[in-house]
Amino acid sequence: MTIQIKQHAVLKSKDWWEWSVWLDGESSELDKIDHVVYTLHPTFPNPVVRVSDRKTGFRLNSSGWGEFIVYLQINHKDGAITKREHYLELKDSDGASSRARKKPGVKSPPSEPPRHTVFVSGGIRDRDAVRAVGEVLMEQNIQVTGSQDVKPGQEWQKTSNKIARADAAVFVISGRPNLCQNEEIKAAVQGGVRHIMPILVGDNVEIPESLRHIEAVRVADSDSVGDMARNILKSSLGDA
Repeated sequence: MTIQIKQHAVLKSKDWWEWSVWLDGESSELDKIDHVVYTLHPTFPNPVVRVSDRKTGFRLNSSGWGEFIVYLQINHKDGAITKREHYLELKDSDGASSRARKKPGVKSPPSEPPRHTVFVSGGIRDRDAVRAVGEVLMEQNIQVTGSQDVKPGQEWQKTSNKIARADAAVFVISGRPNLCQNEEIKAAVQGGVRHIMPILVGDNVEIPESLRHIEAVRVADSDSVGDMARNILKSSLGDA
């Protein structure tokens, strides 16, 4: 099978990209495919998407702010299934990436490492809230990381180590945490992260058992999450 996975990404605003992923190959091979099932990062509202449009190369169009592994299940008309992976790299045609954008003709000054690193976690429905937290932290020169930063082929231990090395961890919780977030919470607690901040979104959300020894904050809706994280982490981490 000579089919390749192609992608395209365009920066639309600060750290927000529109991107596409599709299949490219000989027409005879593409004609044998019935549909493709894409599995995205679990923070997407609908992380599993089926595409059946042969004319576009089974193209998936979406948007977001982070890089992650896209899993493809290619379903053939004869019943065969091929599984592939693609690392979504957010880089435009000028070579500017989601991590650093340089203005043409301007020499960048020597970079200094951020003073603090914060791991931010949320469930599928918390995508907007997690993004809001990330934005307010980056405004304060805080490095924001999450499970989506793990490169292809890296096992869970890499994510666990990343959490343990963080100066703080923010867990946005608007319902019962999924398996992935439960493991991230466990890694933060067992790794001795100094500042762990659970943010409960809504009046009826309960704090997970593993975090009940930590004082949580509660907000009425996801629109308040970013400012809450900014205020608490600023007082916890110091003048960042």
